[in-house]
Amino acid sequence: MSKAISVALVGADTPASQAVLDVLGEMPLAVTALYPLSDDEDASSVDLRNQTLPMIDVATFDWSKADAVLFVGVPDLATQYAKIAAEAGAAVIDLTGETDSKTGKPQRGQIIGLPHVLTSMISAPLAALQSIAKIDFAAATAMVSVSEDGKSAIDALAMQTRQLFAQQEVELAGYPKRLAFNILPTAIRGEEARVSAELTTIGTPVNCLTVSRVPVFFGHAVSLSVQLNQAVTMEQLEAAIADAPTLYHLKAEGSSGIATPQDAIGGDKVWLNQLTLSADGRSVNLWLVADNARLPARAAVLLLALI
Repeated sequence: MSKAISVALVGADTPASQAVLDVLGEMPLAVTALYPLSDDEDASSVDLRNQTLPMIDVATFDWSKADAVLFVGVPDLATQYAKIAAEAGAAVIDLTGETDSKTGKPQRGQIIGLPHVLTSMISAPLAALQSIAKIDFAAATAMVSVSEDGKSAIDALAMQTRQLFAQQEVELAGYPKRLAFNILPTAIRGEEARVSAELTTIGTPVNCLTVSRVPVFFGHAVSLSVQLNQAVTMEQLEAAIADAPTLYHLKAEGSSGIATPQDAIGGDKVWLNQLTLSADGRSVNLWLVADNARLPARAAVLLLALI
């Protein structure tokens, strides 16, 4: 892979950072130094490749020490420090979506971002379908877990669940309505516009996208419906999906053949399931689940290898 590099991980105390650490530990990327950064005084340390590394206060860090800087889990820190890190000469990769960045190969002194994880989940099957027929219409309904919003959202869902069982008043904790045992449409967050724009840019647009928060801690799900301009066969569909490197088509009988977000946790691919084709061969429905932390973490580490 790439030459040895030093990496700063901003938001190292967040759930999203653990996925990055896991992938770093598994892949043969030569890391001369890892600097775990946080603005939380209570954060203590992280583990990488059997080494325990103490947390560093992000406000006091010397950015010139890092060849690359990853921002994960805490959008405010990316907003505050990404430009400073780039000006210090680091290649900055933003996984929070908060900076004005574009996708591409990481370079020193520049900030690049990753597409939203929903973009990655939806674009893969659409690209597979496009390889066998033109798409006339595509609609996606995304069910997003609270880990997308960080540790505070995970804590909020856990707190609300306890309060409901204890028959106590439920604290909204930053959400407009109760999240526990509920479903919240989240168009006001701008995710639908962002994902739609990203899908259009990479050539796999959707005509309709709805995003909602569901009371799940980790793992996203997407229901995708596609109308093709010509008839295809199930054999063609399955062959196109098999050729897609980021898709895993789960085919099994009974309960083993039901893909849930929990099943995909820890995996590096988008699981595809419940594939159906209409009698006229033009309408395709499918179900997608993925680890929303693992997918961008792997993509970010692969980008580190290009520096």
